Amino acid sequence: MLGVFLDCTAANAGAADLPKIIYVRPVPNNDDVLLQQGSSGVNNAAKLYKMQASTLESQATRAGRLLQLDNAVKQGAKIVVVMGIEFKDLLDSVARQAPQTRFLILEHCIDNAANNITCITFREPEASYLAGMQAALTSSTGKIGLIGASDTALRQKNSQAFTNGARAAKATISIHEPLWVEGPQPFNDPPRAEALTKTMLGDGVDVIWAAAAGSNSGVFKALTPQSHAKAIGSGVNQCMQAPGKVLDNVEVHADSAIILAVGLLTNGSTAQRFDFGLKEGAVALTALGLDAAYSECDILRQRPVLQKLREASNAIISGKLKID
Repeated sequence: MLGVFLDCTAANAGAADLPKIIYVRPVPNNDDVLLQQGSSGVNNAAKLYKMQASTLESQATRAGRLLQLDNAVKQGAKIVVVMGIEFKDLLDSVARQAPQTRFLILEHCIDNAANNITCITFREPEASYLAGMQAALTSSTGKIGLIGASDTALRQKNSQAFTNGARAAKATISIHEPLWVEGPQPFNDPPRAEALTKTMLGDGVDVIWAAAAGSNSGVFKALTPQSHAKAIGSGVNQCMQAPGKVLDNVEVHADSAIILAVGLLTNGSTAQRFDFGLKEGAVALTALGLDAAYSECDILRQRPVLQKLREASNAIISGKLKID
């Protein structure tokens, strides 16, 4: 028994000696899929790179987030990971006071940031281009469109890539002007997204890229009575939310991006920005993924279209196909 006790004590001591990676959530635990990917990414990175992972949940206030950032530093984190625009105005001052800690923030890069802040960006336009191709190739009316959350510079890039992909696949395709949810909760306003979808359907659009995260359920609801209209989801696999109505999805794999970034940092990188896309598996179409067969995405019924998308994806990865 004494030997077992000593072995357990040694194991616990060994775990305690591992460098710490701490994930600071912007809000208490909820069902936000992207925030859950943050937890998954940090936990899996810790396993791969022999670190000790933990999560700190912030109260949904500036003071609450600042408190947990400070707590992560006090707990001796080697790497602190955050997701969400809520941290953009907080992180720089905290980082400058904790030069021994590396801070990793997804998407929301900070101008003239402290040297110990690394930003992860995603080459979303690569997958947006493929979504445009898919929409054009599957439309029976020859009219497609995009409903997004908010009209920002990043979303405009995705919209332009969607247009470029559609026109590359079918030069005669008609593309509706993008419609934006906007308002105080652009990523979580299904009624507004439903109204915009009905407008677009009334204009003859029969394939819509729903690029509005949690608002997308409104898009799917509007499609339900339609016999022909389809959607392409976004963020994660949304095909199961509206079986038979969702062709595919433009996915962002924040968990994979975190694992890649942590690996680079632990191997000595001091880069202040990592940019990940199709090649790194950080963005993708659901139907081209390893588990596509279980996705319930409607595009799986159209193998010739899938083959064209696969060829285009490979060409983008190899550099043979430029999406601009």
